[in-house]
Amino acid sequence: MMRRMKELEKLLNSIDYGQLWDGFSKNKYSIYNSNNFYLNDDKGLGLDLIKEDSYFVGKVDKRFIGNTAISINNNYIAIWNEDTIPKDIDNAKLASLIVHEMFHCFQLANGEKRFPNELLGLDYPITIENINLRTSERQYLLDASIENDKEKKMELLTSYFSIRNKREKLIGSIIEYEKAIESVEGTAVYVEYKAFTQLATNKQSTILKEYIKGFTDINEKNLRIRHSTYNQGLLLGLIADEYILNWKSKLNNSELFLSDFIYNELEIEEVNIEDDNENLAAVEQCVINWERQRDMVFDEFEERTRLNVLEENFQVTGFDPMNIVKRNQEIIHRNFLRVKIGENEQVITGPVKATIGDNIFDVKRIEW
Repeated sequence: MMRRMKELEKLLNSIDYGQLWDGFSKNKYSIYNSNNFYLNDDKGLGLDLIKEDSYFVGKVDKRFIGNTAISINNNYIAIWNEDTIPKDIDNAKLASLIVHEMFHCFQLANGEKRFPNELLGLDYPITIENINLRTSERQYLLDASIENDKEKKMELLTSYFSIRNKREKLIGSIIEYEKAIESVEGTAVYVEYKAFTQLATNKQSTILKEYIKGFTDINEKNLRIRHSTYNQGLLLGLIADEYILNWKSKLNNSELFLSDFIYNELEIEEVNIEDDNENLAAVEQCVINWERQRDMVFDEFEERTRLNVLEENFQVTGFDPMNIVKRNQEIIHRNFLRVKIGENEQVITGPVKATIGDNIFDVKRIEW
């Protein structure tokens, strides 16, 4: 671990953070496993840590879950679970992923208010009409981001925003789920991407291709709306680089979602776009496959031996939004569910089935 931490520190110290985003700078970060966390800087944390070489080691607690940004004594720390690091990943890529989480620390410290409402995401409409339009919209966005001809690029952007607005009329405020993910997670991917281009100078010509691989594929992976929306934000950021001077500082001072901000800055005038039904059959089959896979998650859970049930005197306090499956009023938390029972908080390892009332936090019953 010490060897990896040293290499990461060297890479992270070499990044020009100001070039990534206005006002952004290196943040505290930690790699952790099931027992210990390894931290680059203990200043201001007030923790009893053991110093090993130039790093600090402590015992993990309930705050260390997932790859994310956490707060310890009002200090934001980017954390990464060692168990989730692929064996074949190079440290430059890992460093860029840590920068992604550092950017979330930056967002939190600066009062970012555009974080996605996961309640909207739970009821996101995986319907043939919406997904067909979304597929066309993503194709226009991708084409616009890689188009070199300025006039054609603007035509593609106009088509993209016209379909986006058409979808907004179709699904209403739920479109804000995508807009928020683009604005918060998408900008973090943008910063991650920019960091990776600084660190992997020998790969610059292929890095974007890696990020957009499969972007317009019609498959169940792209129906994982939260995750597949990340790179929409990346592409919007790259488009903003070309068209909007000082767009990052302007966005920092704006309350608009990223796509709405760009729409306003470019003064896009909508055009009428006829529905593209070329991929309709593929979309329909994809939605059917998605529903089948969703049902299989519930079927597999029902086949498990379940020993624990809670129906009262508990409160849900946290979950992993990237790993939940909802069907009507039932939810499978595939990763974990954090609950408070009396004065004690505990993490229940998934899969956990929750039966809900009005929203995801209005839980009537959990079993695992």
